[in-house]
Amino acid sequence: MKSFLKICCLLLAFALINSCDRNRVYEEVYDFEEGIWNMDTIPAFNFEISDNAPKRVLINVRNSIEFRSQNLYLTYYLMDEKGNELKSELVNVQLFDAKTGKPFGKGNSIFQHEVEILPNYSFPSIGKYQIKIAQYMREANLENVPSVGVRLENVDR
Repeated sequence: MKSFLKICCLLLAFALINSCDRNRVYEEVYDFEEGIWNMDTIPAFNFEISDNAPKRVLINVRNSIEFRSQNLYLTYYLMDEKGNELKSELVNVQLFDAKTGKPFGKGNSIFQHEVEILPNYSFPSIGKYQIKIAQYMREANLENVPSVGVRLENVDR
């Protein structure tokens, strides 16, 4: 009986957490081995669009306080299910304040940055899509970057 009660409590907690994030359509994170992002590692995020409503597309980046640069250059590639490139752009993510060195983002020793790349994007059709994210820094192996991810949200009307 106790295990049944524990399972019910866990399911209720999971439902409450998910209901608080009603705008989320898709979210996934790619964790880099040992917190090192090699320039040859280009995470790909596959998702499906099931309606014609515009979406807000974001990249989530996590870095540690030990990251050596004040910013991070990324390029994203949005592809349709046939592999056609729909959008791509070089994005400069400011991780630390240039004057004070104070980290931006949410966190304590690891900081999360949510970067809006497509604020009100209408996908051309219902179907499968992919976003690839590449790092475009001078270093082949970026240390102190534990993960990168993609999030899609419904646009509030």
